[in-house]
Amino acid sequence: MSSAKKKPQQKPNIHSLLPVLSSKQTLNTATAPGDKIKHLVEYKSLSSPSAITEEAERKRLSRELHDGLGQLLTTIGLQVNQCINGFEGNQDSGQPISKHKASLEQLSLLVQEAIGEVRSLCCAIRPAILDDLGILAAISWQCRQISRAAPELVMVTSFNIEEEQIPVAYRSAIYRIVQESLNNAVKYAQASRIRISLRLEDESIHLSIVDNGIGFDLSKIQQKLGIGLMSMRERAASIQGKLEIDTSSGTGVEIRAQFPIEAMAG
Repeated sequence: MSSAKKKPQQKPNIHSLLPVLSSKQTLNTATAPGDKIKHLVEYKSLSSPSAITEEAERKRLSRELHDGLGQLLTTIGLQVNQCINGFEGNQDSGQPISKHKASLEQLSLLVQEAIGEVRSLCCAIRPAILDDLGILAAISWQCRQISRAAPELVMVTSFNIEEEQIPVAYRSAIYRIVQESLNNAVKYAQASRIRISLRLEDESIHLSIVDNGIGFDLSKIQQKLGIGLMSMRERAASIQGKLEIDTSSGTGVEIRAQFPIEAMAG
């Protein structure tokens, strides 16, 4: 598959200086960046990298449904029963129903929280912004979300590739790799600047995420970052790509991934 003509190099976008989307244009924007881009996965030995990733996603979603939405719905059910019992008691005693207005208001807040959980899960399964605006806009949106929650962190993007040059089958995996990289950087790197670069070169798509944080020792991350990094490697492998991590303590982190476009034609 031959690539389209490359465009001239664009000036990087510094997202800390860009206007953020309004609350109507974002999903659950009040949450912290670590929650917004959270993708905790568990490892299970399976037959292929893509199967490992799919199994981990199923486990994660099952856990979030149980611990998040499930608990919320249980609480809502108890609150509804309390309101019903209070209403029946008021009918017998002649007390005003307005006494339970506070309970109903609390119930409304719980319902809104449950709606937010559903939206977050839908976004976790497949971000709607990928379909609505494309992967380049989705990455930029994610950077703006982080900048909104952490104004001291400068987010920079550099895209030297057109949306149509990125195969549709690649977009979700690339987006998830960026999300996991940003998740790790926000949680652990103590960085003041993160740069995301995506370019087309030599019939391959090149992705780079670089932070200027504290870095880490790759041999000592099994209990901290190992699962997330393994997930990124497996996502890359699922689309015939490869991923490398360049870091050491005190030097920041660079995550590089390469995805050969010709693999899609085979």
